[in-house]
Amino acid sequence: MAARAESKQIPTVGVLCIDIASKLIEIYPDEAHYSYIAASYVKCLESAGAFVVPIWIGRKLDYYKAILSQVNGVLLPGGAVCLDEEEAKQYPNLTNDCVAAARIIYELVMERNAAGEYFPLYGTCLGFQLIMINAAKDKEVRTKCFKSKFKALPLHLSKNYEESVLFKELPEELAKEMSSQPFACHQHAYCITESDLHRFKLHEDWHVLATQQDDEGEEGRGFITLIEHRKFPIFGSQFHPERAAYEQLLVSTDTCREAHTSICIELAQYFARTFVNACRRNNNNFASVELLTRHLICNWQPIFTGKFPKSHWLQCYMFDKHVDYPAE
Repeated sequence: MAARAESKQIPTVGVLCIDIASKLIEIYPDEAHYSYIAASYVKCLESAGAFVVPIWIGRKLDYYKAILSQVNGVLLPGGAVCLDEEEAKQYPNLTNDCVAAARIIYELVMERNAAGEYFPLYGTCLGFQLIMINAAKDKEVRTKCFKSKFKALPLHLSKNYEESVLFKELPEELAKEMSSQPFACHQHAYCITESDLHRFKLHEDWHVLATQQDDEGEEGRGFITLIEHRKFPIFGSQFHPERAAYEQLLVSTDTCREAHTSICIELAQYFARTFVNACRRNNNNFASVELLTRHLICNWQPIFTGKFPKSHWLQCYMFDKHVDYPAE
């Protein structure tokens, strides 16, 4: 078989910041942090060969248009935020600016793909839910789980998963492992079900690739764990591929410890490699090496947060509200 041609360009992935989490406020009560990115997302993408650029929240449309004209794909991370202003009023110390930023990014990505540009987008956990909320144009597509999931689980692959972009090069042996090994780290209290996918008439545009059970008891129902758009390179997972290798927490009870095996890490890394390879197909670039360098997340240093009780992350990049890329 002839080797597949690949772009020699190093892909650059933009990672959206998430509004600062309540746990991080508890850890740093006297510091004016406004947003963050868990370092595990950065490590996961870099391990697959990508550069990473942080995408700020709370900015105007022109900013997001400019960033999306330079990066080769975008990752929307997980997190816990309020979806609308009314809900946010209950938590005066928290913001939800990433929700508006994700909406703008989703719309721009859809526009770019519809115009013929191959522009990949991947959403993890909250990021996946925000993609589907914007696709449905209704937050009710997301539902509260019967029981919050904090566990590593295998995937229940759909019968026609091989027809997808995400899995078209997945070896059969790895598919079997994905169906049996607890590699997929779940940390979520909300779900998106196949019935809601049909209720909002999204099933014709979105291909469900894998599911799981919401609860082990009699009330159990299936929820979507992996999905992709049928026409555009847009993917979403309810689980966290980055956590298997990079969130081996030291103090907190690690609910996904079963995913920290070599085979589970290999399975989780498949998603980073596949997404980054999709980003290689996009031809965007920064005007100069110097401009790219000023945008890289390497300009900031992650903070060790894993030593604190009940921490969800080993390391985080933390940003204030007026953060910006370094000037020349």
